[in-house]
Amino acid sequence: MTTFGEYLDRLGGTSVLRVTHMTLNGIAAVAGMFLIIVGTASLLDMFEAFGGASLPISSLVLGSLVVLISLVGIVSSVKRSQYMFGAYSGLLTLLVLVQLVVLLTIWLRPHDIESRFSDVWEKLYKNDPDTLRLIEKDLKCCGFQSPVDMAVPANCATKKHYGFSAGCIKPLELQWHYRRSAALWAGFTMVGAQIVALAMGAELGRRYRDIRQGYQRVSGRVEGSPLLRANA
Repeated sequence: MTTFGEYLDRLGGTSVLRVTHMTLNGIAAVAGMFLIIVGTASLLDMFEAFGGASLPISSLVLGSLVVLISLVGIVSSVKRSQYMFGAYSGLLTLLVLVQLVVLLTIWLRPHDIESRFSDVWEKLYKNDPDTLRLIEKDLKCCGFQSPVDMAVPANCATKKHYGFSAGCIKPLELQWHYRRSAALWAGFTMVGAQIVALAMGAELGRRYRDIRQGYQRVSGRVEGSPLLRANA
């Protein structure tokens, strides 16, 4: 039966494996920075009130962790240190588990969010009508369920530069589901790549450990050689 290490040897030696591992971690670091940017932008987005702050904050935290651990993986490959590979594998394993929990939470969140959106819309209608006005212009809609349901302005269905006859609930739900689906696809893709990088990192750590132990064994045999003792 072919082991994982033997399979990797067919693709290339340790050097190729090390370069591939560094490349994967470099891509992951870029993806982590993208998560940080997306999380920051989402917190400042006018739709943040409807989507909640949990997803943007999770994106910020996970992005920062991904960048940090990816850098540890890159340094491990550069240094060729079994100890750094061990730390990297442990940190990445924890990160993968945390990401899976977050992704499952997003996946299992209820699809029916109309009642929550209704509460948020009513709150904005009373306290922050300017935000509703911007949302209506952006989504080309008027009011919540219909143009006569908490619309800003009240005549936005007929007002010049508005003229939107549909309510905003459907566009809001479509946008929320789009962002949710995008987060799930991106998250599971990243986790899959991290699992591959984790397996490669573990294999590299094992190889460098064996090399280090081999050097120690050879050194011991040389020092204990009867021929050397005889020539001393």
